[in-house]
Amino acid sequence: MRTKSLLRTILEPLAIAVALGVVARGAVHIYAIPSDSMAPTLQAGDQIVVTPYFRGLPQRGDVIVFESITTPGELMVKRVIGVPGDLLDSRVGRVRISGYTLPEPYVLRQGTAGAVPAQLIAADSFFVMGDNRDDSSDSRSWGAVPRERIIGRARMVLWSSSAAVGDEARAAEKSDAADTQRTRGRGGLFKWIE
Repeated sequence: MRTKSLLRTILEPLAIAVALGVVARGAVHIYAIPSDSMAPTLQAGDQIVVTPYFRGLPQRGDVIVFESITTPGELMVKRVIGVPGDLLDSRVGRVRISGYTLPEPYVLRQGTAGAVPAQLIAADSFFVMGDNRDDSSDSRSWGAVPRERIIGRARMVLWSSSAAVGDEARAAEKSDAADTQRTRGRGGLFKWIE
Protein backbone atom coordinates (compact mmCIF):
# COMPACT_ATOMS: atom_id res chain seq x y z
CA MET A 1 0.00 0.00 0.00
CA ARG A 2 2.81 2.38 0.87
CA THR A 3 4.54 1.68 -2.49
CA LYS A 4 1.38 2.61 -4.38
CA SER A 5 1.15 5.85 -2.47
CA LEU A 6 4.79 6.72 -3.20
CA LEU A 7 4.34 5.89 -6.88
CA ARG A 8 1.21 8.01 -7.00
CA THR A 9 3.02 10.89 -5.26
CA ILE A 10 5.67 10.85 -7.99
CA LEU A 11 3.46 10.25 -11.03
CA GLU A 12 0.61 12.71 -10.33
CA PRO A 13 2.75 15.87 -10.41
CA LEU A 14 4.59 14.53 -13.44
CA ALA A 15 1.31 13.90 -15.29
CA ILE A 16 0.05 17.38 -14.37
CA ALA A 17 3.29 18.99 -15.61
CA VAL A 18 3.09 17.11 -18.93
CA ALA A 19 -0.58 18.09 -19.38
CA LEU A 20 0.18 21.76 -18.65
CA GLY A 21 3.12 21.65 -21.07
CA VAL A 22 0.91 20.30 -23.85
CA VAL A 23 -1.73 22.99 -23.22
CA ALA A 24 0.91 25.76 -23.07
CA ARG A 25 2.54 24.55 -26.29
CA GLY A 26 -0.81 24.83 -28.05
CA ALA A 27 -1.37 28.37 -26.79
CA VAL A 28 2.12 29.86 -27.12
CA HIS A 29 4.46 29.81 -30.12
CA ILE A 30 8.00 31.15 -30.46
CA TYR A 31 9.28 32.65 -33.71
CA ALA A 32 12.54 34.27 -34.83
CA ILE A 33 12.53 37.67 -36.54
CA PRO A 34 14.25 37.29 -39.94
CA SER A 35 14.66 40.96 -40.97
CA ASP A 36 14.74 44.56 -39.77
CA SER A 37 11.34 45.49 -41.25
CA MET A 38 9.96 45.97 -37.72
CA ALA A 39 12.92 47.98 -36.33
CA PRO A 40 13.17 49.56 -33.81
CA THR A 41 10.43 47.49 -32.13
CA LEU A 42 11.88 44.14 -33.24
CA GLN A 43 15.37 43.41 -34.51
CA ALA A 44 16.59 40.61 -36.78
CA GLY A 45 17.38 37.64 -34.55
CA ASP A 46 14.84 38.46 -31.82
CA GLN A 47 12.88 35.45 -30.53
CA ILE A 48 9.25 36.45 -29.94
CA VAL A 49 6.35 34.85 -28.05
CA VAL A 50 3.10 34.73 -30.03
CA THR A 51 -0.36 33.87 -28.72
CA PRO A 52 -3.42 33.18 -30.89
CA TYR A 53 -6.50 35.38 -30.81
CA PHE A 54 -8.92 33.06 -29.00
CA ARG A 55 -11.49 35.79 -28.53
CA GLY A 56 -11.67 39.10 -30.32
CA LEU A 57 -9.83 40.43 -33.32
CA PRO A 58 -6.53 42.22 -33.85
CA GLN A 59 -6.65 45.90 -32.90
CA ARG A 60 -4.86 48.86 -34.44
CA GLY A 61 -1.31 48.88 -33.06
CA ASP A 62 -1.07 45.12 -32.41
CA VAL A 63 2.06 43.41 -33.76
CA ILE A 64 0.90 40.21 -35.47
CA VAL A 65 2.37 37.11 -37.09
CA PHE A 66 0.62 35.89 -40.24
CA GLU A 67 1.06 33.69 -43.28
CA SER A 68 2.53 35.62 -46.22
CA ILE A 69 0.15 36.72 -48.95
CA THR A 70 2.82 36.30 -51.65
CA THR A 71 5.03 33.38 -50.52
CA PRO A 72 3.37 30.14 -49.36
CA GLY A 73 4.80 28.79 -46.11
CA GLU A 74 6.51 32.06 -45.15
CA LEU A 75 5.53 33.83 -41.93
CA MET A 76 5.63 37.61 -41.57
CA VAL A 77 5.53 40.00 -38.62
CA LYS A 78 3.93 43.44 -39.03
CA ARG A 79 1.90 46.02 -37.10
CA VAL A 80 -1.87 46.39 -37.66
CA ILE A 81 -2.51 49.88 -39.01
CA GLY A 82 -6.04 49.54 -40.39
CA VAL A 83 -8.95 47.43 -39.13
CA PRO A 84 -12.19 46.48 -40.92
CA GLY A 85 -14.23 49.55 -41.84
CA ASP A 86 -11.32 52.03 -41.70
CA LEU A 87 -10.89 54.53 -44.54
CA LEU A 88 -7.10 54.59 -44.83
CA ASP A 89 -4.65 56.65 -46.90
CA SER A 90 -1.28 58.36 -46.50
CA ARG A 91 0.05 61.82 -47.20
CA VAL A 92 3.68 62.95 -46.97
CA GLY A 93 4.59 59.58 -45.43
CA ARG A 94 1.99 59.80 -42.65
CA VAL A 95 -0.88 57.32 -42.40
CA ARG A 96 -4.36 58.76 -42.06
CA ILE A 97 -7.54 57.05 -40.84
CA SER A 98 -10.75 58.79 -41.97
CA GLY A 99 -8.77 61.98 -42.61
CA TYR A 100 -7.00 62.05 -39.21
CA THR A 101 -3.25 61.45 -38.97
CA LEU A 102 -2.47 58.29 -37.04
CA PRO A 103 0.04 58.89 -34.21
CA GLU A 104 2.81 56.33 -34.68
CA PRO A 105 5.54 56.71 -32.04
CA TYR A 106 6.88 53.24 -32.92
CA VAL A 107 7.88 54.13 -36.51
CA LEU A 108 11.64 54.33 -37.16
CA ARG A 109 11.22 56.98 -39.91
CA GLN A 110 8.14 58.01 -41.84
CA GLY A 111 8.24 56.27 -45.22
CA THR A 112 9.37 58.26 -48.22
CA ALA A 113 8.00 55.68 -50.66
CA GLY A 114 4.91 53.52 -50.84
CA ALA A 115 2.12 56.07 -50.63
CA VAL A 116 -1.23 54.51 -49.76
CA PRO A 117 -4.17 55.52 -51.97
CA ALA A 118 -7.49 55.98 -50.16
CA GLN A 119 -9.08 52.59 -49.48
CA LEU A 120 -11.78 51.12 -47.28
CA ILE A 121 -10.54 48.10 -45.31
CA ALA A 122 -12.84 45.13 -45.99
CA ALA A 123 -14.56 43.03 -43.32
CA ASP A 124 -12.23 40.40 -41.80
CA SER A 125 -9.15 42.06 -43.31
CA PHE A 126 -6.33 44.07 -41.74
CA PHE A 127 -3.93 46.60 -43.26
CA VAL A 128 -0.42 45.96 -41.88
CA MET A 129 2.88 47.81 -42.14
CA GLY A 130 6.40 47.39 -40.79
CA ASP A 131 7.72 49.95 -38.30
CA ASN A 132 10.78 50.44 -40.55
CA ARG A 133 8.72 51.81 -43.45
CA ASP A 134 11.64 52.21 -45.86
CA ASP A 135 12.63 48.52 -45.48
CA SER A 136 9.28 46.74 -45.27
CA SER A 137 7.24 44.73 -47.73
CA ASP A 138 3.70 45.10 -46.41
CA SER A 139 0.07 45.92 -47.25
CA ARG A 140 1.23 48.88 -49.35
CA SER A 141 2.52 46.29 -51.86
CA TRP A 142 0.11 43.35 -51.60
CA GLY A 143 -3.05 44.61 -49.87
CA ALA A 144 -4.83 43.80 -46.62
CA VAL A 145 -4.29 40.52 -44.74
CA PRO A 146 -7.38 38.28 -44.43
CA ARG A 147 -8.24 37.24 -40.84
CA GLU A 148 -7.78 33.52 -41.60
CA ARG A 149 -4.06 34.08 -42.35
CA ILE A 150 -3.36 35.61 -38.92
CA ILE A 151 -1.60 33.23 -36.52
CA GLY A 152 -1.54 35.47 -33.46
CA ARG A 153 -0.28 38.51 -31.62
CA ALA A 154 3.39 39.04 -30.74
CA ARG A 155 3.43 39.60 -26.97
CA MET A 156 7.06 39.76 -25.93
CA VAL A 157 10.66 39.44 -27.02
CA LEU A 158 11.81 36.30 -25.26
CA TRP A 159 15.41 36.73 -26.29
CA SER A 160 17.26 39.40 -28.27
CA SER A 161 20.47 38.14 -29.86
CA SER A 162 23.74 39.95 -29.21
CA ALA A 163 24.14 40.64 -32.94
CA ALA A 164 20.80 42.45 -32.98
CA VAL A 165 21.82 44.46 -29.93
CA GLY A 166 25.05 45.50 -31.66
CA ASP A 167 23.20 46.52 -34.82
CA GLU A 168 20.82 48.53 -32.69
CA ALA A 169 23.65 50.37 -30.97
CA ARG A 170 25.11 51.34 -34.35
CA ALA A 171 21.69 52.47 -35.60
CA ALA A 172 21.15 54.53 -32.44
CA GLU A 173 24.41 56.41 -33.04
CA LYS A 174 23.16 57.49 -36.45
CA SER A 175 19.63 58.45 -35.37
CA ASP A 176 18.34 61.62 -33.79
CA ALA A 177 17.70 62.00 -30.04
CA ALA A 178 14.05 60.87 -30.18
CA ASP A 179 14.94 57.66 -32.02
CA THR A 180 17.78 57.02 -29.57
CA GLN A 181 15.39 57.30 -26.62
CA ARG A 182 13.03 54.77 -28.24
CA THR A 183 15.70 52.17 -29.02
CA ARG A 184 18.08 52.44 -26.06
CA GLY A 185 17.98 49.73 -23.43
CA ARG A 186 16.96 46.83 -25.68
CA GLY A 187 18.64 43.47 -25.59
CA GLY A 188 18.59 40.52 -23.25
CA LEU A 189 15.46 38.79 -22.02
CA PHE A 190 11.72 39.44 -21.69
CA LYS A 191 10.80 42.75 -23.31
CA TRP A 192 7.07 43.44 -23.80
CA ILE A 193 6.09 44.41 -27.33
CA GLU A 194 4.11 47.61 -27.55
